[in-house]
Amino acid sequence: MSDERARTINTLREIALALHGDQPAQAEEILDGIGPEANNGRPSAAQLSVVAMESLDAWYAQNQLQNGAVRLIQRDVPRSMRDVTTAVDVLASKGRALRSAASLLQRNPEPTVAGATAYLVTAALATVATQRGDSFDETLDALLPEQEVSEPATPSEPETASEPAQAAPAAATEEVVEVVDETADTSESSADGPQARYTAIVETQFMAGVKEFFQWMGESHAVTGTGLPKRADIKDVAATVGIDAEGVAKKPADEESVASDLDLTVPAAPRSTRYVTSAQAIPELMAFWTALQETELVEVTSTKIQPGKNAQPFGFEDFDQLDAAEELVATYVYQTLTLDADDDAAAQTAAFIKDSGSIDDTSSVLIPRLRQLESVGLLDVVDGSVEIPAPLRPAVTEGAARVSA
Repeated sequence: MSDERARTINTLREIALALHGDQPAQAEEILDGIGPEANNGRPSAAQLSVVAMESLDAWYAQNQLQNGAVRLIQRDVPRSMRDVTTAVDVLASKGRALRSAASLLQRNPEPTVAGATAYLVTAALATVATQRGDSFDETLDALLPEQEVSEPATPSEPETASEPAQAAPAAATEEVVEVVDETADTSESSADGPQARYTAIVETQFMAGVKEFFQWMGESHAVTGTGLPKRADIKDVAATVGIDAEGVAKKPADEESVASDLDLTVPAAPRSTRYVTSAQAIPELMAFWTALQETELVEVTSTKIQPGKNAQPFGFEDFDQLDAAEELVATYVYQTLTLDADDDAAAQTAAFIKDSGSIDDTSSVLIPRLRQLESVGLLDVVDGSVEIPAPLRPAVTEGAARVSA
């Protein structure tokens, strides 16, 4: 094994130990020191990404880590990396993360991919450790053993995707591996073609939240007598769609609004924790809960919530699920704009989404609802106007159009 590969493995180990040891600042410091080229004993971002994805492919296959087995709490992952962790998780479950490395590194900043794969590696190691009944450190040493470096570290050229780093003895060899983007289809390559639209939806934080929600729900999960998340579950359920909330027995004084909830020209800022006695007090959360039921992805009985008749994994390459994915997005957008909202304000907000330039007076626009859609990656608010990525536009505007239908 080359020293370059050994350093890549050792760096990934350091990051995993820091993240598992609840030292995210230390992990971020390491990641911040990883750039486009290998330097000062650290691999390049591409090298780290490749060794991570190669490892994940092997671990998922060897340990049957499919169907949401790896639990990664999205609120613990930097926002910029969340969409990538979702994509890599789905690809690794099919043994295709490494073969799609080139595409991921082309579509996303290399440091983002490196960080996202490191977070997923840590979650996968923790999952395998639990399965085996071993400690995290024991599992790390078994799957990603520390490597000896024979020569002093010197700056080097980044490792190309056609020469991946070795991840683990059981998973990797010194052979050259050709990295091919298996998600690409030249016949459907337009920015707003069916495959582009489906891929764009699957890569959103919204769909990451759907996946995390299904992990939380499992085969079923108890609910209140009125079919809502129990108070103790509000925090976890809200986190799936990026809402910081906590269920409490007695609601404290109302929290102050952040400036970005009052002014569209102010960049989005995190809101303080929302303490509520019931999930009904958070309309953005109830919109998600309702959308899942209306699309029959879930079913709520008198005692529990469980997968519905339309439950499906929305795999990264399952392009035939485009209609279902766009219906889910449209339903969620509609519910977010209308649930517990004034009809006129909802209609104006929907019109603003479809054509920001057509609305001169934005005083009635439901800014917090727009911020919620922005936080899950379905639209962007730029200089006070709404921008929707072309592949997402059909589903998002369809949801907005239903408000005034």
